[in-house]
Amino acid sequence: PFVKLDSWRMSSHVLGRILVFNLLYLYPFYAFSIWKAVIWVILSNATFGLSFMMNSQINHLTEACAHASDTNFFKHQVVTAQNFGVNNVWCTFYSGGLNYQIEHHLFPFVNHCHLPDLAPKVKELCKKYSVPYNEVSGYSEALKRHFDHTDAMSIAS
Repeated sequence: PFVKLDSWRMSSHVLGRILVFNLLYLYPFYAFSIWKAVIWVILSNATFGLSFMMNSQINHLTEACAHASDTNFFKHQVVTAQNFGVNNVWCTFYSGGLNYQIEHHLFPFVNHCHLPDLAPKVKELCKKYSVPYNEVSGYSEALKRHFDHTDAMSIAS
């Protein structure tokens, strides 16, 4: 359920947003020449945007996940997500823990550093109850499945 923030937390939240906006979008124009500032703002946002989109889309837009569904909330979270590179430090670091997407959806308030410990337990439960647990070895396989699905979606029926 939604809990309204008290005035202290709301003030901290709003001030934090203002600070981040100023540091990311206004400060570069104060500190650098106009062209360096434009490049700084555009390049950093484009890099972050591409990285975020890649790390979130490869977890959901695959043949196995994109059209899956279940009326049970927890099963739905499992069948509509895909993990990748779960034993790969680089995948976990670069994705910010989003490579444990199934566990992230089941336990959204659990810090990503605990998701590797939850994954084997979730996988075992899925096997026990015959729930598909989508997992691939790393970025290359995840991207291949994503682009295969994208290609399949672009072909006229």
